[in-house]
Amino acid sequence: MKNFIKVMIVIAVLAVVAAAGYFFVYPAISGGGFNDNIAYVTPVGSLDSTGGEAPFTGNRFSGVVESQEVVKVDSDAEKKIKTVFVKEGDAVKKGDKLFEYDAEDMQFQLDQAKLDRERAQSEIKSYNDQIATLEKERTNASKNQQLSLDNQIEATKLALKKAEYEKDSLDKQIKKTENSIKNAVIKSSVDGSVSSVGDPTAEAYITITSSGDLRIKASISEEHIGDFYVDEDITIRSRTNETMTWSGKVVSIDTAKPITSTSYGMGLDTTTKYPVYISLDSSEGLLIGQHITVEEAVSDDSAEETDSGALKIGDYYVCDAESAPYVWVEENGVLAKRSVELGAHNEEFATYEITSGLKEGDYIAFPEERLFEGMTTEHGFEDSTPAEDGTAG
Repeated sequence: MKNFIKVMIVIAVLAVVAAAGYFFVYPAISGGGFNDNIAYVTPVGSLDSTGGEAPFTGNRFSGVVESQEVVKVDSDAEKKIKTVFVKEGDAVKKGDKLFEYDAEDMQFQLDQAKLDRERAQSEIKSYNDQIATLEKERTNASKNQQLSLDNQIEATKLALKKAEYEKDSLDKQIKKTENSIKNAVIKSSVDGSVSSVGDPTAEAYITITSSGDLRIKASISEEHIGDFYVDEDITIRSRTNETMTWSGKVVSIDTAKPITSTSYGMGLDTTTKYPVYISLDSSEGLLIGQHITVEEAVSDDSAEETDSGALKIGDYYVCDAESAPYVWVEENGVLAKRSVELGAHNEEFATYEITSGLKEGDYIAFPEERLFEGMTTEHGFEDSTPAEDGTAG
């Protein structure tokens, strides 16, 4: 992932250089002459949350508002179904029970896993006690005895690590099984009517025709389709006003119907996308055919950890970051150096948080050796509409 982001940043930089070439070279060959005193600046507001130009978001995907859908509810072939609560033709509301798994086997697995965890915890304590005893004996032992005790200590530490690994695995298994028991009852994610109840081993066990007016059909790239899962919380965002958002959940991922397209750039490039369908908690303000973007929602618990809300820019915009950090900024139509205060540095996304000295309405230039204070500035590209796969449109 880190390498991919770095590659995208390099592509972004190359795009800036190519754009600059257009502005500099084209006037020369068309009779306008070459002007080395112009600096091309980019609005800070067109940079995304990772600090790169907005087309390279990597976590937003194109979508379109559609009319009602058919929801397919799959069953887990490894679990036994205990009770089915609906039949074909029944009307259901969001949250109504559809079917329930038999939790008896899962409870047995949970009880066994808890016993195994207790055993592992006991072994961990025993190994720690053994190590403490051996290290104490080693203090007053002869040189030959110390060598033997060292071997015993290393062997005991190895057994301790194995027991700790087993306990960690059991903790995860217990958590997963408890979650399965807690969610043994499968409920409808939409209002609608049951159109079919089929074979539990089939791909779609129960299908529901939604009575909702609208849904979202998103196009997710092959690279990112694995990041999405059914029932995942999704944020829908207006393309024209990012402050307008809606919430929803993934109800279907249709990997059986990929959409393949071919483009011609520096070579033949084939991309594959998959349709992901999202139900809406509210469709107020949305219109059929409206183009929006979708992104995985950030929970309240993790929002503070993943995004502080501070302004971010690519670290390649910051000069002298270690001593006296500054950026090239447009001020009154000319270029100037402006000191900034830096916050956290994100190595994965190659960004700095800017705590002061810069705001979204400012225009900044990509650092070049030819830049100098007082240069005339000119605004470059400002279109930040993402393509369907979240990359440059």
